[in-house]
Amino acid sequence: MKKTIIATLITLSASAFAQTDQEIAKNLFEQLKQKSFMQAPQNLYVGGPPHGPVRAVVEGNINGQRTIVKFNYGGPSITPEKVAKDPKKWLKALTVMQKRPDYDPAHKDWFWAKYKPNGELFVKNSITRAGKDKGCIACHQAASGNDLVFTHNAKVNAEITIVN
Repeated sequence: MKKTIIATLITLSASAFAQTDQEIAKNLFEQLKQKSFMQAPQNLYVGGPPHGPVRAVVEGNINGQRTIVKFNYGGPSITPEKVAKDPKKWLKALTVMQKRPDYDPAHKDWFWAKYKPNGELFVKNSITRAGKDKGCIACHQAASGNDLVFTHNAKVNAEITIVN
């Protein structure tokens, strides 16, 4: 009986201090700004849905956690050349993957978030786009390498920018 009570108290204590997905996402966006992800040089390439017609990928570590940021650019008659001249004008979203130990073992422990350029999270069908995003997971399961990451496929993506 004592063991059951102690185990329950430990579980309740841990969950009381656990961050919500929205809190993780808010902290992550702040860290992206502090760690130079937002100012890193970008290798633009042409893509398609859901990330937009022009994009760039920046990768690095935040507190030892692999972090991948995809800058999603769009707009009428968008081209990499237009984005290169004025990236802020064309930036529509940032989609982020961060490897978080024991976060979601069934899906390689990736945390997913989709931000507006100002850092606000996207909401679709009343669902905030942060955490174990079913749409992201479903698409990324097609990635080679059994890690849900597309960036190592040079035939599909441009060279990624590494942030140290």
